[in-house]
Amino acid sequence: MGPQAKPAPDVVRLENQKIRRLRILVDLVTGLIRQGDMPLTEAVRLVRAVRKQALELFPGREKTYDLLYAPRFARVLRETYRIEPEG
Repeated sequence: MGPQAKPAPDVVRLENQKIRRLRILVDLVTGLIRQGDMPLTEAVRLVRAVRKQALELFPGREKTYDLLYAPRFARVLRETYRIEPEG
């Protein structure tokens, strides 16, 4: 196996911008949910919108989203709306 080629600086910059955008979006929605002043249905709608945006930014990365962000949102929803985990 030969050495891996480095991606072009523009590609790296664009990828970093997308990551930063998603982090800001996740943090914003997490903060809004934690305030606890919106109905659960609206909070769930926001979480679904973030997932949709994440998959538009990173197509084919559903598993990555499900590993990184889904548990975070599930925890925030449980804590904010006092939802008991299924199990």
